[in-house]
Amino acid sequence: MNSAEFRIRNHNCNKMQNQVPNEEPSPEEIYQEMIRDTFDLFENNVSQASESFPGAGFSLQNGSDSDYKDNLLIQRLVNTITAQLQAVLPGAFRITPKPEQCLSYANLHSWSPGRSYFSLFEMKQSKSVWILHLSRSVGEGLASLTHNSSSRNYLNIYNDLREADSVIYLEIGEMLRKLFVSLLELWPASDKLKVARCRHILQLGFLQGIVQAEEYVVIPFYLDNKECSGDIHLVFPQRHLLNFVSA
Repeated sequence: MNSAEFRIRNHNCNKMQNQVPNEEPSPEEIYQEMIRDTFDLFENNVSQASESFPGAGFSLQNGSDSDYKDNLLIQRLVNTITAQLQAVLPGAFRITPKPEQCLSYANLHSWSPGRSYFSLFEMKQSKSVWILHLSRSVGEGLASLTHNSSSRNYLNIYNDLREADSVIYLEIGEMLRKLFVSLLELWPASDKLKVARCRHILQLGFLQGIVQAEEYVVIPFYLDNKECSGDIHLVFPQRHLLNFVSA
């Protein structure tokens, strides 16, 4: 199965908003600049982005097998996130998948929902960066639940934060790492998807001039719980989705 089997519902991912410069950098130069920007320059000021994500949903077509594998991945992601959060969330909760989106690397900065909680994972062998994002309500809610795990009375100790704060990662940093590793195990040949480096940040910072040939998949989920509700996003290169459905 190849990428021709993918259909963009309202937008063609191949039509980048940023045009390729006259001298296009080599793939290795692009990768090194992406890594350097993502992990070293994230403190630079970037514009606050809209809450809505540009781009469009996409779906598989041309065969029930493709549709089945696409839906299978989403369901497995939901099941894995549910299993990982069961030990933290009180009572019943639901994780609902939302329409997927596809964006060029050059446009990833524009979907960032502002200052919140981003865990960036650099994959050594595949030369890519994956992102696990939590909205403020989810990140701070999980942090409070973790902090109060030994207490019978729940109190959201982070309820008064004016903006996202890195102190949250002291509570949930290890939980997020374990959650991401468990998600990676869903992929075929997951032994080749090894995390080389992980960094927790509060705001994405991408150089506007970078042109990255590869598209990224954004898979959103909504967590609904009486104490902790909000958005979760998994972002990864589209080629890894192709690897899953073609396995």
